Amino acid sequence: MSETVQTICDKLNAEPLLQMSLHSKELFHSNVLAWFCERYPREALVALRRWVPERDSDIYRIQREKLNLDLAIEIPGLAPVIIENKVFSPPDESQLERYADKIRRQKDLREPTFLLLSLTNPNWQDSRYLTKSGAEWHYVSYQDLADALSKSAPSVSGFSGEILSHYIQFISLLHKLVEDLATPGPNDSIGITSSAGEFLLRVRMKDAVEKLRARSASASIQRAMTPVLKGTPAKYKAAYTNGQPLLEAFNECRNGDRIGWQYQGDQWRLAIITKKQVGRSKAVRESRHKTVARKYAKWFDFSQINSLIGREVSDVPRLEAAGRYCGYNPDFVYRYRKLPNLTLAEMETLSRHYLTQAKKWT
Repeated sequence: MSETVQTICDKLNAEPLLQMSLHSKELFHSNVLAWFCERYPREALVALRRWVPERDSDIYRIQREKLNLDLAIEIPGLAPVIIENKVFSPPDESQLERYADKIRRQKDLREPTFLLLSLTNPNWQDSRYLTKSGAEWHYVSYQDLADALSKSAPSVSGFSGEILSHYIQFISLLHKLVEDLATPGPNDSIGITSSAGEFLLRVRMKDAVEKLRARSASASIQRAMTPVLKGTPAKYKAAYTNGQPLLEAFNECRNGDRIGWQYQGDQWRLAIITKKQVGRSKAVRESRHKTVARKYAKWFDFSQINSLIGREVSDVPRLEAAGRYCGYNPDFVYRYRKLPNLTLAEMETLSRHYLTQAKKWT
C-alpha cells in the first residue's frame, strides 16, 4: 500500500492546485465549481446533466452560500441544482434535512436537484437519501465529478482549460488517496502506518485522512453494535485531538452519568462522564473521583481482554496501583491499559463486551 500512497502523494505534491486549496478546502472546491458554471455554462450543462434533469429554462444564476448551502446553480437548459460540498468531513443527514427544507420553501428554486459532493461514501442505498420532507439527496463522489468534467474539458481552451485539466487530475488523486486509506478493514489498525503517515505529512493531509479513517471506523463499530444493544443505544464519537484519532462510545446511566469506552493512541480507556460534581478545582475533582470509585469500581475491569482478543494487557499503571483514577476536567474519570494498534475487528469485540456490561448501570 505504501508504494501506491507514495506515488499518489508525490503527484499531489507536484500539483499546484493542492497548494492553492490548503487554506480552505471546501470553499476552494465550491469556488472552482462556481467559476466553471459561471464562465462555461454550456460545458457545465454537459457535466451536470448526468445527475440533473433538463428543463426549458433561461435562468442563469450561480449563488454561493445560499441559506448556508455551498452552491445553488441555475443554468439554461437544466433544473436548479443544489450542491453541498463535504471534502474531509462526513455528511450529516440531519443537516441535509434542514438544508433541503429551507430550499424547498424558496419560491425562486422550483424542484431543485440536491447533490452531496464528498470524498467519503455515505453508504446510502443506491447512493440516495430521502429526507422526511420528501427531498432526495444524491451522492456524487469526487471521481464521479472528475469523470463528468472530463467530458467538458476538451471544449475549454487556453489557460482556463489548463486549470480545468489540473483540477480534474487533482480531485482524481484525492479520491484515490481517500479510497486507499480512509476506510480501515477488519484487520487494519485505526491509525495509519508510519510510512503512509510520512507521505501524507508531505502533502499536509495526515490529519484530514486520519479523521476520515476514525469516522469510518466509528461508523463500522456502531453498525456492529446496533443488533447487540437492543434498546440501549450508545452515542458514538470520532474526533482528532492532540495529533491522534480518538474513538469512543458511551451509554447513559439511570442517574444521568455516562459510562463507556474511549480509545486514543495506545490507550484503551474505560471511563465515566459524570453529570454532577462537574468542575476544575482540586476539591471537586477529588470528590468526583471518590464518587466514581464508590459507584462504578466494578466497571474498570480489564481482566477479560486477553480472552476476548488474545492480547496480553500492559502492567497496571502506577497511578491506578496507588488506588487513584485518571481524569480530564471537568467531568471525565477513567482507567486504561495500553493496547497499541488495535484492529477494527478487535475494537468491535471489545466494544461489544463493554457496552453489554454497561447495561448493568443503564
